[in-house]
Amino acid sequence: TGRHLPIRGRALVDAALGRLHDAVDFVHRETLERINAGKDVFTIMREVELPPRLRVGQGYGSVRWAVRTIWEGYTGWFQRRSSSELYGVDPGAAAADLAELAGAAAVALRARERLEAGEPVVAIQLAEAVLARDATHRAAARVLVEAHEALLLAGGDANFWESGWLRHQIARWSPVAGPPVRY
Repeated sequence: TGRHLPIRGRALVDAALGRLHDAVDFVHRETLERINAGKDVFTIMREVELPPRLRVGQGYGSVRWAVRTIWEGYTGWFQRRSSSELYGVDPGAAAADLAELAGAAAVALRARERLEAGEPVVAIQLAEAVLARDATHRAAARVLVEAHEALLLAGGDANFWESGWLRHQIARWSPVAGPPVRY
């Protein structure tokens, strides 16, 4: 049960492992039910949550990651969203082209708007599209830093791997972003 003191006593060990088993079984069954209902992986990742009686620590993984693993285990990596999934092309390439056509400043501004609307993941996608073409774009890098900070504050610090990634991205893009801008 992790990296803490050992769990001692048959009843406590049985209870801890029983709860973990039941939580994994719940996520598995809920994911399969939604797959069979024809839902896409991202919808299922948002929908499946453990009920309070099955709460287990998610410090080294998360329910949404387990859902994705189960989904891909049953259906494979092909999400049936685009023919481009079948080929070795980075899905961000088209987004970078669109950002270039729309104008980096306009896309960075939209990223800022999405961040301020409480949509940090969409803001990240938009900022990354700009930065794929111009890795020195200050406004897009600033949005990227602030979006990762927002994800940390929204609970991204509870998981070891997620918080490490978010902090890495903040450190990576902070030099490009420069100091925070007050709006």
